[in-house]
Amino acid sequence: MQSLLAYARGVEAALGRIGYLAGWLFIADVIVICVDVVTRKFGFQIPGLGSTRLQELEWHFHAVLFSMWLGLGYLRNGHVRIDLAVARMKPRTRAWIELVCLFVFAIPYCLVLINYGADFAWKAWVGGEGSESSTGLPWRWIPKALLEIGLILLLAAVTAMIARLVVYLFGPLELSEQARPSHLGG
Repeated sequence: MQSLLAYARGVEAALGRIGYLAGWLFIADVIVICVDVVTRKFGFQIPGLGSTRLQELEWHFHAVLFSMWLGLGYLRNGHVRIDLAVARMKPRTRAWIELVCLFVFAIPYCLVLINYGADFAWKAWVGGEGSESSTGLPWRWIPKALLEIGLILLLAAVTAMIARLVVYLFGPLELSEQARPSHLGG
């Protein structure tokens, strides 16, 4: 049980670091958006970096941010959660429901998307896929591969939550309390 909790904490720490580092791209994204807005407003285009390239760079940054924060968002309960059905249930009952749902829904969903996402990114790379616009960005495989990485990080987060829930439900009392996910309340 101790090793499961250590695994969960390790994954959570790694996803926290990845999310923190990726967060710095938010500043770059804001700069790109501001440059795009200002240059379009005044009708000035930076040579070799027109509005189309800037707009595509914006959504490339969005893809990085979304992908690198996906697993961390789940672990920190930052995702959309509709708890109407379980709001009045005891924490242990809610933990059981979440554990079952992770095995029935989250893991198969992640595995299917990872399987197809790898092919999606690979075909973009092999085919030299780029923007459909003649002035757009090349290398469309980069945001597609980042989505794939984001799904792998989400799967890691799901396995960390499973480890935490197993310790919470089946572990000794002192470990059980340490393992309780914060969204279960008390």
